[in-house]
Amino acid sequence: MSNVQQTPTELQLLLEGLCEDRLTPDQMSRLEHLVLTSADARWQYLTYMDLHGTLYWDAAGAGSPEPLSSHEMPVYVAPAEITPAVRSVSKKQSRRRMPLVIGAMTACLAIMLFAVWQRPTHINRPVVIVADTVSKNIATAASTERIRSTIPRKHGPPISIDEPVAEPELVTSDEPLLAHESIMTQELQPEISKNEAPSYPPVSSETVIAQIGEELRTRWTALGLQPSARADDSEWLRRVYLDIMGRVPTVHEAQTFLADRREQKRGTLVDELLNDSGYARNFTTKWTNLLIGRSSNPQVNREAFEKFLRVSFTGNRPWNQIVADLISAEGNNAENGATNFLIAHLNNDATPATAVCSKLFLGRQVHCNQCHNNPFDKTKQLAFWELNSFFQQTTSVYRQRRDPNTGRLLSGFTELVTQDAGGPTYFETQTGLMQVAYPRYNGNDVDASPETNRRVELARLMTTGEQPQLAAAFINRMWEHFFGIGFTRSVDDMGPHDPASHPELLASLSEQFMRSGYDVKQLIRWICLSEPYQLSSRFSDSNQNDDPTLGELPAFSRMYVKSMTAEQTYDSFLTATKAHQVGAVDWTQAERNRQQWLRQFVVAFHTDENDEKMAFEGSVGNALSLMNGPLISKALDTSAGSFLGEIVRQKSPDTEKIRLLCLATLSRTPSPSEFSSMKKMLRESSVPVDGRLRVNEAYQDLFWALLNSNEFASVH
Repeated sequence: MSNVQQTPTELQLLLEGLCEDRLTPDQMSRLEHLVLTSADARWQYLTYMDLHGTLYWDAAGAGSPEPLSSHEMPVYVAPAEITPAVRSVSKKQSRRRMPLVIGAMTACLAIMLFAVWQRPTHINRPVVIVADTVSKNIATAASTERIRSTIPRKHGPPISIDEPVAEPELVTSDEPLLAHESIMTQELQPEISKNEAPSYPPVSSETVIAQIGEELRTRWTALGLQPSARADDSEWLRRVYLDIMGRVPTVHEAQTFLADRREQKRGTLVDELLNDSGYARNFTTKWTNLLIGRSSNPQVNREAFEKFLRVSFTGNRPWNQIVADLISAEGNNAENGATNFLIAHLNNDATPATAVCSKLFLGRQVHCNQCHNNPFDKTKQLAFWELNSFFQQTTSVYRQRRDPNTGRLLSGFTELVTQDAGGPTYFETQTGLMQVAYPRYNGNDVDASPETNRRVELARLMTTGEQPQLAAAFINRMWEHFFGIGFTRSVDDMGPHDPASHPELLASLSEQFMRSGYDVKQLIRWICLSEPYQLSSRFSDSNQNDDPTLGELPAFSRMYVKSMTAEQTYDSFLTATKAHQVGAVDWTQAERNRQQWLRQFVVAFHTDENDEKMAFEGSVGNALSLMNGPLISKALDTSAGSFLGEIVRQKSPDTEKIRLLCLATLSRTPSPSEFSSMKKMLRESSVPVDGRLRVNEAYQDLFWALLNSNEFASVH
C-alpha cells in the first residue's frame, strides 16, 4: 500500500498548507517525501495545485469574464477544524496571493525536476506513421513531437519516472474514444519511420467492384431475395447525373448517351463526369452544407470555404488530407478557406466543434457525452472532454483592414488563432463533481503543455497512416449519398448499438479506400459501376420487402427512390428549362438568386452541434415557391431565345416536341400510352378561343405538368 493510501488526510492538509503559505520546513520536507515516493501522491499533488491555481486566477478576473465560484468548480474541502479549502477571495486579496500561487507552482516544478534528476528516464519513443501526403504543418509538428514518458495515465501528460509504479484505480473510458467494432479499431504501428509510409500494390477497380457484387449476392441468397432487373440507360443516366453532378442531364447529353452503343459507355461516362467541373461544384455544395451549414454566419467566409473544397475535389486531394487541413487550419479566413470550418463551430467552449468533428469525420454522435455517459454504447463523458481538449487552444478574432494613408476602413476578416495555452479541460459530472480531461485520442495521450499545438496533433493522429474509422465513416456517408441509405440506419452514429447491414463489405471497402490513398474519385467509380447501383428502382414480389422505410436493414437488391435535395431541384429546374438564360442574367446574379431561394427552407436550432433543418423534402408542395415564382415565368416563356419557344417553333410533329420536353425533364422518351395521353392533352388545350389557336398555352401546360411531376422531383 502506498503512502498516500495510508495517510490521505495528511497529504490533503499539507497541500492546503502549501497553498496558504503556512508550511513549516519540516512539513515541507514531509510533503516532498510523500510526493517523491508515491506516483499517486505526485498525481494528486499536480491536480490539486493546478485546480487551486485556476481558482485563484479566475477569482482575480484573469481567466474568464466572471470569477468562478466554489459551486461552479467543486474542490476538496478540509474538515471543519481545519482551514477551508476555498475562501471568499476579494480582488485585493487575490492580487496579494498571486505571488504565492506562482511560488507554489514553481515549487511543483522544482519537485518534479528533482525527481527526474534523481531517476534518469529511458524513454522508448514510439514512431508514428506520417504519410507523404499529409499537410506540411502537420508533418512539421510530427518531426518535433514531444513525448514525456511511456507510463500510462488517466489524465494529463505521462510522468517521466523510470521506476515501477503501481497504477491507481482510475475511472476512465472503457475503450478508446469512438472505437467501433473490429473495423473501427486502430493501433499506432511502432518502429515505422515517418518517411516510410506503408506501400501497397495498386488497387484494381475491377476487383473491388466484383467484391461488392459478391458480398451483396451472398446476402440476397441468404435472405431469399431476387434482385431487380438492370436499370435501362435512361434510368441509370438520370440517376448518375443527379448523384455526381447534382442535376439532370441536358437534352444533348441525354441524346448523346442514349445513342451510344459501346459496351463500356457507363464507365466512360462516370470518368467524364468526375472530370467535369459540375462534380466538384456538387460535392462542394454537399460538404459545405455538412461542415458549416446552409444558414449565414457573419464570421464565416462562405465563398473562401467553398473555394477550398472546390479546389480539393477538382484536384482529387485525398480525403485524409482534406480532413487534416480542416482540423489544423490557421490564419485569415479569406486567404485560408479551411479555417472557416472551425470558425463556424467554436462557440459554447468549442462543444459544437467537438461534436461535428466526431459526427462527420468519425461517424459517431458524442454530443450527449458532454453531460453524461452514453447509455447506448461504451463511450464515456470523459471521452468527449478529452476530444474537446484539443480545441481549447483555439479562438477566432475579428480583424479590420484600414487604408494606411487615410485610415479608412477597407474590409474585415476573421482569423483562426492558436493561443499559447496549456493544461487540462474541466467538466462537471452528473453528480456535480468537477473532473479534468487532457487531450487524448484513441488511447494516445498528447502533451498538454502550451508548446504543443493540439489541433495539429489531433489531425496527425486522426488522418495519418491507416485510419479504418475515418475511412469507414466516409464510405458510409458516400454510400448513403448514392443509395439513399448507408450501411447503418444513421450515418452519423455508427457503432455496436447500430450494427451495419453488411459489416464485411464495409470493412473491405474501408481497407481498399485506405490502400487507394483515400482516393475519393476512385471510391465513386467503385460505387457507380457496382452491381447494386446498376439495378432498377422497380421491384417485384421477390424483393418488395427490401424496404428500409419498414425498419429492416437494407439489402440493396434494388435502387431505393429518394427525393431530390433543394439544390438538386433548383439546378435541375434550370437545366431542364434554361430559365436562367432568359433575360441574360449573369452568373453572379444567378448564384445570388439560387442562394436566396435555398435559404428560405433553412431552420437553425442553435444547439450544441449548431444544428439546422432543411424544411425541404423534395415534394411538389415544397417546390411550389420555385415553380410559381419568377423563374417559372421565364421557363414557360415562349418568346424568341427561350427553350420552350425553340421547341414550339420547330417545324416538327408533336411527337418530336413531346419527346424533347420529356428528355429535358425526365431524361427519357415517353411510352406509347404516354405519347397518346400527351397528344390528347395538347389537342384539348389548343381549342380555338376568339378564333385564335392556343398552341403555345398548350405546350406551356404540358411543360408545367412535367416539371411538377413526382418523377421529376425524385432520384430513382
